This record gives sequence, structure tokens and C-alpha cells, in this order.
Amino acid sequence: MSDELINAIAECEKVSKEIHLPIQSGDNEILRKMNRKYTVARYKKLIKKIRAKIPNARISTDIIVGFPGETKKQFANTVKLFKELKFAKAYVAMYSPRPGTAAYKLTDNVPIREKKHRWKILNEIINKK
Repeated sequence: MSDELINAIAECEKVSKEIHLPIQSGDNEILRKMNRKYTVARYKKLIKKIRAKIPNARISTDIIVGFPGETKKQFANTVKLFKELKFAKAYVAMYSPRPGTAAYKLTDNVPIREKKHRWKILNEIINKK
């Protein structure tokens, strides 16, 4: 998201101030495994920039829990980021293999029970608002 786009959203009254920016995970190693080209720090910097220019922005996101190899510590990083950024809305999904994705070749080793537990944690946070 460029500075020009942020400025246009800020300056144009007819443009919605609801911005959807998928983070997917709050852990850099998981983002790399997801083939994402950004880091948590870069994402946070972008959110800070948006909120400085558009104080009334309502930012939503997507999160995937239970990505192959995601540890409890890596999930804790996601929870920490999730709480810190105070999203207006979040779409939380449990990982499932999708042909053609970088993760399709990875072993889906996070048990469904753990995925459901992680999903519940993030949804409880977002629904407390």
C-alpha cells in the first residue's frame, strides 16, 4: 500500500475508511513459509502510517492458525500482534492444504484440536470489542 494510496483515502471523503490488510501470521518465520514478501515489522510500520494519516480508519485482517509447523511460541507472536494492532475485524481461518500454494508440500502437523483452540482464542479477542 503506497503513500499515494494512503493519502488518497485520507483526503477523499467518498472513499471508505475501512481497509483490509491480511497479515496471515504474527511470526516472521511463518510468513516466510507462507511465501509472504513482508515482515511483521514492515506490516506494523504500514499500520502506524495509515493510522497517523487516517485516524478513523477501521482496519481488518486475515489470520491463518495452525499453519504447518506453527509452534505455540509462533502462535503467541500472532496473539501479541493481534492484541497490539487492535483490528476492527478479523477473518480467522484454520489452515487446510490448498493445491498450488507454497504450503501444499508441507506436512499439516498441527492437530485439528489445536487449530480450533487457536481459532477460538483469536475470535474471543476480536469479539471483545
